[in-house]
Amino acid sequence: MKKSLLMLALGLSTVLNTAYAATYDATLSGDGYQFSSAFSGNTSFDDYIRFSTEGLQNIVASISGSSSNTFTFETFNLLDSNKNLVATGSVLNGTPKVSFGYLESAQYGNFFLHVVGTSVGATTGYNGTITTFTAAAVPEPETYALLLAGLGLVGIMGRKKKL
Repeated sequence: MKKSLLMLALGLSTVLNTAYAATYDATLSGDGYQFSSAFSGNTSFDDYIRFSTEGLQNIVASISGSSSNTFTFETFNLLDSNKNLVATGSVLNGTPKVSFGYLESAQYGNFFLHVVGTSVGATTGYNGTITTFTAAAVPEPETYALLLAGLGLVGIMGRKKKL
């Protein structure tokens, strides 16, 4: 009797609280990518959103969720192509919205956003953007030293010619 009740409870919990896990590609759009996912009912999700960079680029991503009742993000991280952690996102629940800015240059390659959360409501989902951009190069101090030395030599040569 106890075994059959346990099986019934397990079956009901599976039906009442579904879990979604997916790996999908972000859609190329303008200066970056867009992504979204939609589901219904009491839901937990664990998604990997794939995108790529071209050369040394910075990555900034944001995501927001909508639900008629409660929506909670638990994880919003940037992973490399082997799904190793590169940067941890800031989870700002209550709005519900999370975002992160990864301001170090990322090498050319494939990356994933890892999005984990739960929702209670009839219809729910999330959407977000990933912006990749090339950072402006900042000269090294040695470059400035060489520039000043060169200008000094040009000045000295110009002065000698006048004498």
